[in-house]
Amino acid sequence: MTRELREAAVGRIAGCIGDPVLRLRFLRAVAPRTSFAQRVSPLRLRHWILWTGLVLLLLIPFLMKLAAGKPEPPHAAPIPPRRAAADGAQRTVSVWQVEQTGDAEFYSNGLRVDTRLTVANRPRLYAAFPRAGAASIDRARRTQPAGIVYHTTESCQAPFEAEDTPVLKRLGESLLEYVCRKRAYHYLIDRFGRVYRVVAESDAANHAGYSVWADDEWFYINLNESFLGVSFEAQSHPGQTEGVVSPGQVRSAAMLTEMLRSRYRIPAGNCVTHAQVSVNPSNMLVGYHKDWAAGFPFAELGLPDNYQRPLPSLWAFGFDCEPAWLASSGSRLSFGVQLAEQDFVRRAAAAGIPPAAYRKALRERYRAWLAEARRAGSPVAQLRSGSVGR
Repeated sequence: MTRELREAAVGRIAGCIGDPVLRLRFLRAVAPRTSFAQRVSPLRLRHWILWTGLVLLLLIPFLMKLAAGKPEPPHAAPIPPRRAAADGAQRTVSVWQVEQTGDAEFYSNGLRVDTRLTVANRPRLYAAFPRAGAASIDRARRTQPAGIVYHTTESCQAPFEAEDTPVLKRLGESLLEYVCRKRAYHYLIDRFGRVYRVVAESDAANHAGYSVWADDEWFYINLNESFLGVSFEAQSHPGQTEGVVSPGQVRSAAMLTEMLRSRYRIPAGNCVTHAQVSVNPSNMLVGYHKDWAAGFPFAELGLPDNYQRPLPSLWAFGFDCEPAWLASSGSRLSFGVQLAEQDFVRRAAAAGIPPAAYRKALRERYRAWLAEARRAGSPVAQLRSGSVGR
């Protein structure tokens, strides 16, 4: 059928369809099909090809990433290792005294120290034992504090409420008089966050008793002389997880720690709690005193979590640990104990000595160093060094 005859036949059939919609559908159905190129002008076809190619060029890198795997977020940064926070806390903030009056000192970080009741005690003089020569009894005599021990007073506590302010003040005043009489600490932080100097920094305070600590270079025996004692007016409990001190006490302790570390270049790792350093030579057990066995706010004071440091009393001097005390202390201090025990086993193996014999040798070393530490802090040693009366 020629094109003309076909069109005439279609026209006749379409004329017989009265419904316009059906007529249109019929005409579309019988209309000859044309290619896309025939329906579009050459100029529009070129434009379409160019734009399609451009879009494909832009999409190719994205499609390749999808094929390789899920793309990284454009601004994602690698998570820093956990050690980074501790390393940052090692840095010492520069703090200096701004003003001094008859009853107070003021410092550049906002710290105010009440000095009205400061008392003197025996001048500081102690022996520090080098880790490099741990097999000998070599020691260095020192007069500058090497660290800070944090305590709680374990004194009577009233509810920290506004209506109990008169009772809180009376309890604080009574406690302050007692610790000054006992030369118990270098600093006391009361419930309201006020900082009192109790014993002069140049002198020893009776705060740590039998105690042991070590840093990267030195061992310290009996920390009354070698470490400063800072106490919170508070009561602590074994295994506690909640805070036992007020926010004001924490802020003041942070500023006091900054000042002392700046003044004496105290390493962050030498800022520890009484429970970490306390020992009992009569039964060779750690944890004789239990204040701050858990819950100490290291991070709030700008310090690394020193609960995770292995206890030197265990790995360096052969002390032991009662399971009941360890269970009541909580997981943070337990981690430091476990590290110390692992270190003890490793050192015994490296020395080629059975653990029991190695522990006995470490305890003998502790007793020899304890005797030397006592001689170093005796009045005779102080007279010979010229430290008395300074």
